[in-house]
Amino acid sequence: MRRGVHLRYGLIAIVALLAGACETAPEPRAPVWVPPQFSDEIITPAWAERAPTARDILRFYPAAALSEGVEGVAVLACNVLDTRALACVEDEETPPGLGFGPAAVRVSQLFVVRKDYPGVAPGVAVRLPVRFKVE
Repeated sequence: MRRGVHLRYGLIAIVALLAGACETAPEPRAPVWVPPQFSDEIITPAWAERAPTARDILRFYPAAALSEGVEGVAVLACNVLDTRALACVEDEETPPGLGFGPAAVRVSQLFVVRKDYPGVAPGVAVRLPVRFKVE
């Protein structure tokens, strides 16, 4: 009988240790999504007096594509306006259907064409590729 008492106390001690370990263990945390980092440096095209920054492009990045880390390119068909702004429409989008075309159209509204750049004047049609890339 004495052996059964020791076994019972031993089991009680093990259960108490396990219970204490469970109480002090940190609760598992849900993974936290960290947005990709972007450099503020973007090479301004030679024909542009003003161009969007990386932060501007991030602001218009399609949310679903960004959360999945999907990169894309949209090619726009644009006309240079008298104000030296661009009026653009979506021509191509890769991958299709993720919103890169409409996002690129919004980005294109931030470009201003230089007055003195040869061959780029009001009324001229240009093709503008806009790349959305996560790092």
